[in-house]
Amino acid sequence: MTDMQMPKKPFRKPWLPMRLRKLIGLVAMLALIIFYALLVMTVAVTTSVPDNKAIEFTYYLITGIAWVLPAGAIIYWMQRPDEEE
Repeated sequence: MTDMQMPKKPFRKPWLPMRLRKLIGLVAMLALIIFYALLVMTVAVTTSVPDNKAIEFTYYLITGIAWVLPAGAIIYWMQRPDEEE
């Protein structure tokens, strides 16, 4: 077979329709953001995050970006198409 005639992967219909996935994803995103924000604030207040401004800035920078990975996975799951177009 040439590169132009590669067989297509068989389309597998998702178990949940997109509309329901988006509703579940919305609830999951809200829960993730609320839980994650409370967790980060609790860790920052109760543990010994040093008073050094550079370390404190690095902590908040890393924790402020870290929630993007699970949120991206949820968004990717929500946006899968229902049918092949």
